[in-house]
Amino acid sequence: MVMTWGSRFPRTILLSFAWIMSVILIFIVPDSRIVQNFAYLFLLHFDLLDWKVFNQVYCIVGGFIWGATAIAYFRLTQDACGNCGRNDANEVSLVKGAKWGKWFTYMTVVMALPYGIVRWAWALGIPLGTTNLSMVGNEDIVLVETILGGLCIGGGILTLGLIQRWGVIFPRWCLFLAGKQIPIWFVVVPATLMSAIITITGIKLSPQIIYMIVNGSITHENWGQFVPFLFWLPWGISLGIAILAYYLKRRGRCKHCGKL
Repeated sequence: MVMTWGSRFPRTILLSFAWIMSVILIFIVPDSRIVQNFAYLFLLHFDLLDWKVFNQVYCIVGGFIWGATAIAYFRLTQDACGNCGRNDANEVSLVKGAKWGKWFTYMTVVMALPYGIVRWAWALGIPLGTTNLSMVGNEDIVLVETILGGLCIGGGILTLGLIQRWGVIFPRWCLFLAGKQIPIWFVVVPATLMSAIITITGIKLSPQIIYMIVNGSITHENWGQFVPFLFWLPWGISLGIAILAYYLKRRGRCKHCGKL
């Protein structure tokens, strides 16, 4: 790939291999333990961390490297700028990107709410979607439910920053950073990582939950434990697209090729 060997057919093979490796390592190899451990880090629970989880993180990092390799190779073989990917044939309209990015941002916020609402209801003692009273208003886990619900709802609210001024300029309450421009990487890197983690969880859990709905295992007595996870796959995908639109809108003129 570095030497750009071969004609168009080998190029297609190399790109296909790189993207397949990226998808497998990011979305197929890991499982829901990734998001489980990420959430419990906020609760200072580290007992679930083991070598298998670290190996999954290692695979995800490798998947992102394969994806970056595929993008770099594609740009190289298309005579595009290696820094921004622009050339005369594939320039993306920032105005169009801003428009479709707005709707995917709103979709992301909506998809993040169901899980958070159910968890906060349980923390408040409301048996929403469950008859298991040990999960509702239990003093031992009320903090856990509050934090888990808050991560989803808070994440959804933060997503609005992708289309708001405070997602570009640090707001007043940021003290010495107030009024300064937010670096693109400061938003894109963690948001992309979260998009991958949420999508992984959705891919792993959605088929199981759909099967349980079909065979009648999920009823009005327990849907709160399972159904909210069905929103995670569209949540992760829409977040990824919204991040792409944010990047396209903010990247500005390339310092290497000068294209806007």
